[in-house]
This record gives sequence, C-alpha cells and structure tokens, in this order.
Amino acid sequence: MIDYDMKDVEIVKKTKVKLKNPILICGLPDSGFVGKIASYHFAKGIKAEKFADMYSSHLPAQTIVNEDGTIEPLKFEFYYKKGKNDLLIFTGDAQSETPEGQYNVSRDVLKFVKGLGCKTVYAVGGLITNDLSIPPKIYGASISESLLKDLEELGIENMKESNIIGMNGILVSLAKDSKMKGFGIYGETKGEFPDISAAKELIKVLTVITGIKPNLRALSSEEKRLKKLQTSLESKIIEDSEKKVSRYIT
Repeated sequence: MIDYDMKDVEIVKKTKVKLKNPILICGLPDSGFVGKIASYHFAKGIKAEKFADMYSSHLPAQTIVNEDGTIEPLKFEFYYKKGKNDLLIFTGDAQSETPEGQYNVSRDVLKFVKGLGCKTVYAVGGLITNDLSIPPKIYGASISESLLKDLEELGIENMKESNIIGMNGILVSLAKDSKMKGFGIYGETKGEFPDISAAKELIKVLTVITGIKPNLRALSSEEKRLKKLQTSLESKIIEDSEKKVSRYIT
C-alpha cells in the first residue's frame, strides 16, 4: 500500500496506524553510527513495530543481499509504539548522498509524520570530539532558546558553536518550518568505530523522555562482538605498522 508517492520519495505502509500526539525519534547512520545504533536498538528494545518503508532516489545506488540470498534496495524505516505517550521512530540503512537529497527527504519525513499527528521531533546522533569523556557526555540543541530549557531539565548540557552534519541535524532545524518542536541530542564519539557507548548514553536519555525502558540484551551482544572486532583490527594495524617500520631498519 503506497501512502506517499512523489518524484524522489515513496512511502509504502505495511499497516495503518492511529496515534495520539506521537513524538518522533530519529537516528540515522552517522559518525560512529551513533544515531543508527541508538534509534534501532531503542526500537528493538521496546518492541516497536515497523509500519512503513521509505524509498528514495537520493539514497546511494546500492542494494543489500540478505542472509537468505534475497536482495533489496537501501531504505528508511518507520516504527511505532503505542502507550502512555505514542512514539514514532525513524531510522534507515544510510543517509541521502547529497545536501539536496538530505533536505528533500527530511522535509518529506516531517510532512509524513505531521500527517500522523506528530508535533515534536527528537533527533539523536554523534558529536565528534578528540577529548572523549567516559562515559561519553550528551549535548543538546533546539530550534529556540525557550525549548532548550526542556533539555536542561533532563540534565543535558547545551551545545556551543558546533556543527551537526547530515539529517540528524537537518530534521531538527526544519521542524520549525513545519511548526513542530525540534530537539537534537548528541553523544560524544571519536567516530572511528561503531560507538555503542555513546549510543547507550543516548538510549538512557530516550528512556527518560519516553518513560519506556528498553531491553538492551541484543545491544549488549552486539557490543561484545564489536569489541572483539575492534581489538582484532587495532592489532592488525599495529602489526602492519611494525612491518613497514622494519623494512627501513638495517
């Protein structure tokens, strides 16, 4: 069932949903994959249901081959969870390749969720830093000074003169044009490897915002797997470096 079909974007609904003043949580692949990890595992951990896929010609011209051999294009996904506060969660396989695509897709996302009654947008992602805190610190931004107080009440420190690259920032900045509240919440990361530590800190904030505590068993398993992979990669880098140095020693 195609719900929204335009030149660059097609939204295919799998099921109809009726929500009451839902808030939107967005997180797409970015530095350290922080936004993707946080949004996907939060959705998985609260057993949110996928109700729509979003396809766009602005996504990279790549396809995914699944474990069973089936093939599908890159896409965005919408999930929902009904409760005391209804939720929409938006994530995806990648971000749009061009600035034009990122703006166009972001506008289409906001138009779609506004049609579902959404008035508030929270975007999560990574904030690159070389001076990483342990655990990673969380910073916030918003479309107005008055809304920053809402983040301060959550104990989130305001960002100062920084940049958020990509849709995890654009979705927030464009919320104002759609007459929606917009908040950006970003975790410190070096961005070198998938950063589950930063994602976990963001999930803690989302838990407070939504009042829903996710089961993070799958994320913990993924963290162990990635730590082994990272250790292996770092060892190989050191080994290769030592080999190169030895060639110049006589």
